[in-house]
Amino acid sequence: MAVSQQIKSLEGFLGTLLFHRLHRSLRLTRAGERYYQTVAPSFHSILKVTQELQKAESSNNITVTTSTGFSTYWLLPRIGDFRRRHPEADLRFLVADTYLDLSIEDIDVAIRYGSGDWPNVTSKFLLQEQIFPVCSKLYFENCATLQTAHELLGERLLHLEGRYDSQTRWLTWFREQGIEIEEAPPGIRVNNYTDLVQATLEGQGISLIGPPVIQKYLDDGVLVRPLKIAPTARRAFYLVLPKDREPTPSTIEFCEWIHEVAAPFDQS
Repeated sequence: MAVSQQIKSLEGFLGTLLFHRLHRSLRLTRAGERYYQTVAPSFHSILKVTQELQKAESSNNITVTTSTGFSTYWLLPRIGDFRRRHPEADLRFLVADTYLDLSIEDIDVAIRYGSGDWPNVTSKFLLQEQIFPVCSKLYFENCATLQTAHELLGERLLHLEGRYDSQTRWLTWFREQGIEIEEAPPGIRVNNYTDLVQATLEGQGISLIGPPVIQKYLDDGVLVRPLKIAPTARRAFYLVLPKDREPTPSTIEFCEWIHEVAAPFDQS
């Protein structure tokens, strides 16, 4: 039945007009406004329960969102452990370098980088990020022995540009070390974190990166610190859940697992 016919049937049942019929539009009457304000919350409740029941039918499904860098270098290399513990889980990853709306995208859990303060979600600290000069083992073996931050000015530096904050910039880092320079030294410039890490792994130069994302490469000795200098603490990664629904048992298992795996790497 067409919507207009359904409206007429409802008006006939109620014995009153709900809409003013205008030229190419409708406007609620006073009775219509009152009726809408009364029934709308019930419809929203029905929709919410319907979605929850549909979700319960596939409670093993877990939709996770996180950034490209965290997914590529930290989460996916470790996800096999979760699969071994919970083979019944059906994982779906939405990888994006922007914050997705968890409710609209029907996302169960997010790993976000930032302050931990976002609307309509609950967040729990996961891992603190630190940065310092890093290069590949191959680059390190072929560069001069570095004793001071100032000596880095003579090395090939890898720069992260774009939407990333100023703390990721070499210019900021040198100034924090008490080295006043007018502009960043020449080198290779990229606007994507994964490209920065990849260029570092390939021995293209020295970059400002660090744990937790590249912890594995530091532990394996694939990446090294050419200069022993105190790390810079940046923002952190948080485990984030939507406020508008209860997590499924599988989502709770995933959250417990990632906190367990992350705990030994936390250097906050």
